[in-house]
Amino acid sequence: MKTIKVKFLTFFLLVIFLPVISYSNIFTVTNTSDSGSGSLRDAITQAVAIPAASHSIVFNIPQTDHGYNSTTHVWVISPLSTYPYITRSNITIDGTTQTTNRGDTNPYGPEIMLNGNNNTIDFAFFITNSSHITIKGLIISRFTYGIQIQGDNAKYNEISGNYIGTDATGTDTLGNNIGIEMFDGTSYNTVGGSDAASRNIVSGNEHIGIRALNSNHNVISGNFVGTDRTGMLAKGNYDGISIEGTAAHNYIGGITPGERNLVSGNADYGIPIFGAGADSNIVYGNYIGTNINGTAGIPNTYGVLFDDGAEGNLVGGYNDNQRNIISGNSGYGCFLYNLGTTRNYVINNYIGTDPTGTFAVPNGNGIVIDGACDHHVVDKNVISGNNQMGIDIHITGSDHHLITRNLIGTDKTGLLPLGNAYDGIRIGEGPKYNIIGGNLSSGNIIAFNGNNGVTVMNDNDIYNRISCNSIYQNVGMGIDLLPPGINPNDPGDPDTGPNMRMNYPLISSVQYIAGNKVVFNGTLDTQNPQSSRIELFIADVNNAGFAQGKTFLDSITPNATGVWSDTITSPGNALQFTSTATDANGNTSEFSIATPLAINENSPEDVSADIYPNPLTNNSVIRYSVNQTGTVSISIIDCCGRIVETYLGAAQAEGEYSVPCKKLISKDLRSGIYFCRIATQNGCSKTLKLIIR
Repeated sequence: MKTIKVKFLTFFLLVIFLPVISYSNIFTVTNTSDSGSGSLRDAITQAVAIPAASHSIVFNIPQTDHGYNSTTHVWVISPLSTYPYITRSNITIDGTTQTTNRGDTNPYGPEIMLNGNNNTIDFAFFITNSSHITIKGLIISRFTYGIQIQGDNAKYNEISGNYIGTDATGTDTLGNNIGIEMFDGTSYNTVGGSDAASRNIVSGNEHIGIRALNSNHNVISGNFVGTDRTGMLAKGNYDGISIEGTAAHNYIGGITPGERNLVSGNADYGIPIFGAGADSNIVYGNYIGTNINGTAGIPNTYGVLFDDGAEGNLVGGYNDNQRNIISGNSGYGCFLYNLGTTRNYVINNYIGTDPTGTFAVPNGNGIVIDGACDHHVVDKNVISGNNQMGIDIHITGSDHHLITRNLIGTDKTGLLPLGNAYDGIRIGEGPKYNIIGGNLSSGNIIAFNGNNGVTVMNDNDIYNRISCNSIYQNVGMGIDLLPPGINPNDPGDPDTGPNMRMNYPLISSVQYIAGNKVVFNGTLDTQNPQSSRIELFIADVNNAGFAQGKTFLDSITPNATGVWSDTITSPGNALQFTSTATDANGNTSEFSIATPLAINENSPEDVSADIYPNPLTNNSVIRYSVNQTGTVSISIIDCCGRIVETYLGAAQAEGEYSVPCKKLISKDLRSGIYFCRIATQNGCSKTLKLIIR
């Protein structure tokens, strides 16, 4: 009896496991029919139903099949209903096998197209709580969802080498509603890859190209999202790559060129990241708003968005291979928005330039921080060449942002002009407690912009610290606390307005002394001056006559009466100086009027001089006296430090002399501020301001 039972059990086990032994792990699609033997539906049904270590679905459809399109040379499968959910792990659906088996009939892309009948079929593929699913080498168009991945156990799936939302050539749109969607706890999935064969073209979709909703630790890299297959023409989705809800720790891009996403041509946002819980995502190494070369715009309206409570996300990174090129967007390059959005980081990107950092590919605005978000860091970016502002900080509650070490209006060297069309930085309608620069190691270069370096616009824009920056060669003012132009200091400084209309310091004298030192003296008329910080700069004076602070020199604190003095090592050939004051609450003033250097290198009696009348008339003379014999030179120097005229007097005895100004002032000199330096051959000199009208 026992023997009979054993034999029966053995036979039973053979029957139970016979399908595993007799069925191959490869299911071949041999026709474009909706169902039946050899159909894709039948292959998916068997792969899901039959236990095995892994399954592969491959394609080998002849050209005699009714679904072959002799014009496009692709095979079109048009399901009449959704395919079965993919509920078993370790399945590969490989459209590239059609190329292997039947040749490269479509040199522009994949040979197998799935057509969702004008978005009436819910999805082409739905992966639920399954892992290690690969879908590659297919054209997926006109479904409600191209591919959906769902569930906590949906991990380590790969979507690569597909055209999702385009035609067979990748040059026209046949959009799904959403191209690829990962949601409901999915994690560690990969969309794209690091080489051209893995690249998905996800374009032309009516809503979103790639969506990660409550989905974590995914990698989205190497894709074209919103362009044609060449990366040179717009075939936009509405949004490109959308990270939503509690989606966290997702990686968009990579450090190699092959991992770079091209996210351009989308109707609204290139890469929106939004939702309370959309945290710690990294966007790096991408081109956002440009063509594949980064040399011209294929605009999204907005490049990158943080919104609705997104926190702790990073755009860029301190290594150059983490840099994004965020350029060519018609609205904003980077947009940080809304209450609760906080502590996001924009680091080391080129925003408004090409990949070399030397040519403009303008956004509308470079970076806009708006809508009561707070505590963002914008550090070490090139923000130049944009059609409006470099950075715009906007609306009450948009507070505590840190803007440091950026080049705003220059090329990547910080030396050559690549100005934003309006202000370098604009603060308006209520932001407070923002820091522009801050210390010697964190200052920005803000130069060559079409209006002001920094504008603070409204009465409730207060406590904004502008410190230790290099601000020069902007068309307007270096710092302008509106209304436009230099605000006169008011006695006691009790007024309100942008940055409380903080009074600027007065520099009463700047003088060389023995030992290669320069002594500054001045006053600050404000409430509690002993709590304020004065910063001294080598001045740059633009053609409008406004002083800007090009080179930070030192900072000092006045005494309780507002009197201050500072001694520094000589800054070389600098001829004029300016200053700002910042009170204890962080309100920074405009730059003071440029003050020329009064040079007296040996003793006060060695050289004395004056010019009268000044501004010059036909009768103006330079009067000087020297306390030694020797040749005296008189040089006329422009605001950039260039010597434009020189007069050499004959050997002189000690005494007083005068020289008519018309003897050494050329008629070719334009109106403006100049300096007249009287120097003896023994090294004593005196410099005076000279005004030509």
